Amino acid sequence: MYASKLASEGIRYLGSLQLHELCQLQEELDTLWNNGKAIVSNNLYDKVVDGINYEIAQLTNDPYNFVMTKTDLEVKDLVDYFSQRQAQGQSRIGNSILGILQKELALRNDTIVDPTIQFPSHWTNTSPSDSSVQLIPLTQSSQEFQEVSNYFIKSLGRPSTVIYSIIRIQNIRLWNIYQQVQQKIQCTSTRLIHGTASLSQQKLITFHGFYWSYCPNGLIGDGIYFALNASYSNNDPYVMKKTPHRRELFICQVLLGQTTLGKNGLQSPPQGFHAVHFSNTHQIDEFCIFNHYQAYPEYIVQYDYE
Repeated sequence: MYASKLASEGIRYLGSLQLHELCQLQEELDTLWNNGKAIVSNNLYDKVVDGINYEIAQLTNDPYNFVMTKTDLEVKDLVDYFSQRQAQGQSRIGNSILGILQKELALRNDTIVDPTIQFPSHWTNTSPSDSSVQLIPLTQSSQEFQEVSNYFIKSLGRPSTVIYSIIRIQNIRLWNIYQQVQQKIQCTSTRLIHGTASLSQQKLITFHGFYWSYCPNGLIGDGIYFALNASYSNNDPYVMKKTPHRRELFICQVLLGQTTLGKNGLQSPPQGFHAVHFSNTHQIDEFCIFNHYQAYPEYIVQYDYE
């Protein structure tokens, strides 16, 4: 199908093809060649291969940016194609990249656009139907920077702290789902801290939320953990170390609802509760949720201290 169109339309046809279609085109051309039916020139075949290599490099280098330019149908076609090739042992991309594509498709399927959803007043350029993710660096002179900075420094408990940057995460799809969960739980958001030492995990959270952040065999349950204070997360293996002297943590909005003491082995909160907590000398230090959409990654803070 693809090969015959390439033969009749030439190089201009390549501009209309998505990555999975280019791969299928090469497969058709290879089959024809093996059957003694080369219907395009070697030069044109090389351009097909070049296109595939370019697209896969773009996908591998930044899968999030790559997929944001694709329609829902294009993402589904990519997932279907590479999942099928993986099952056949012929995948051209790694399992981690395929996993990102699969989660992107799942997130799009989970998102029910609600035109009445309210976005924070300090967000910019927002629309309920927008699928983009914007990372907004806050200016240090802004009131928002000062408010978030003061909260974080107090939470960290180290007065000699410098805040290098604060990135606001505007993920419209995640916020949309988070607001719908909030309407069901009927509770206010609690600002908590989450840390990860993995750069890939940090990006997963930013774009896809806490889908891959569950902690098996955790102290208070097999869920997603948040600290009451940054001082708790400012330790290995939780904190991201960008350099030997610069660290990063997430500030998150979390829907805790009704909480109770957790315990090892829990896979969901006890009936009547929405989250569990851990108490140390009667002071709650951390919380655990079991629905990854109960939390929204609000900011990434980069900091250092003496």
